[in-house]
Amino acid sequence: PLEQGFVEAIDKGLIMNPLEPLKLPATMPGDTLRAWLAYNVGFLRSRDFYDDRYVIYNDAMRDEIVEKMNIDAVPATIRREHGIIVNHTNVRYFPTATPGYSDTKWVLDFFQATGLLIGSPVTVLHQSKDGDFLYIESPIARGWVDALDVARGNLKDIEALTGGPDFIIATCDKVPVYADRRFTRFSRHLYFAATMPLLRKNADGYTVWMPYAAPDGTLRMTEGFIRPDADVHEGFVPYTKRNVINLLFRLLNRPYGWGDQDNKRSCAGTMRVLFRCFGFTTGRHPSFLLSSSEKRTFIDPAWSEERKTEEVSKIEPFVTIAGTPNHVVLYIGKGRNGKLYYMHQAGWGYEDDDGEHLYVFRTTISAADHAFYHINTPTVYNTFRK
Repeated sequence: PLEQGFVEAIDKGLIMNPLEPLKLPATMPGDTLRAWLAYNVGFLRSRDFYDDRYVIYNDAMRDEIVEKMNIDAVPATIRREHGIIVNHTNVRYFPTATPGYSDTKWVLDFFQATGLLIGSPVTVLHQSKDGDFLYIESPIARGWVDALDVARGNLKDIEALTGGPDFIIATCDKVPVYADRRFTRFSRHLYFAATMPLLRKNADGYTVWMPYAAPDGTLRMTEGFIRPDADVHEGFVPYTKRNVINLLFRLLNRPYGWGDQDNKRSCAGTMRVLFRCFGFTTGRHPSFLLSSSEKRTFIDPAWSEERKTEEVSKIEPFVTIAGTPNHVVLYIGKGRNGKLYYMHQAGWGYEDDDGEHLYVFRTTISAADHAFYHINTPTVYNTFRK
């Protein structure tokens, strides 16, 4: 069963399955947004947080954040503005880039909701008191993003940029995009699974439409240039197991980032971008990844390890995400040694035979008989089939 806190967050609209922001109604009640913001204020005041100096947030620091949220300025009726993400960005629970670490031992930023790729369509609902942050709705999350990372435009233009048939998609950790044909003036990075509309391709490389925000925040377009040997694909990658294997190995050893913080990826973020390359759209939370298809296999925790291994061995590898509401992995099947294996982005470590704690914090592959991530852990296996 889902954790109660997770269920409550869904009920309040704070965690969600993928939505289509460009198809939402033109207006929404201001009370709805105020309720979302009030929920986050409650979270801010519910426990201790530490900033990037590992100084605990006192009441004055919390009050300053709440003031920036500008809740009193939310109107009775909100008119949605359409926009597009123009720089790889972070969705935050609060209008601040300063972290809210859970403690002084781990760099887990609890103010971080998720990362958001270039080319993501959004609607803008509100802005912070200083105007530095916008509260947006995206396909995978609601929250605050840096205002410089959003360009606002009319619906027709945003739809053309985000839904056109001709595009390239990044198929490695990040792909540089340049402002000139000689690739001497770097502009920005396309992170894994980010897209840009493709104008043309020739021996000199790819020419793309690159959106950017004018000084007033409105949408502007210019040409961008990508090297001919860049790890990109025209359109979505054909969905084959070989292609899944090729792409997942490009993610191996990438560093862990809680909620995709610091332009890194979490367990769910890694699975989400991997499958997005093939045209799948999923939510950002592990529970949504585990319920994003109709082909699910449930493993009874009471079963013996032998029976779990036997049942899991029947499941299709490389196209199946497994896990719990707390963590997801890619099931990659049985090796020649007879062991089952998982690939996952792991934000923890394990004790070796000598009792020493070894930190992983990387995308890794581990055997299902290892205590690091044991066959006893995942309870749901969700197979993605088109």
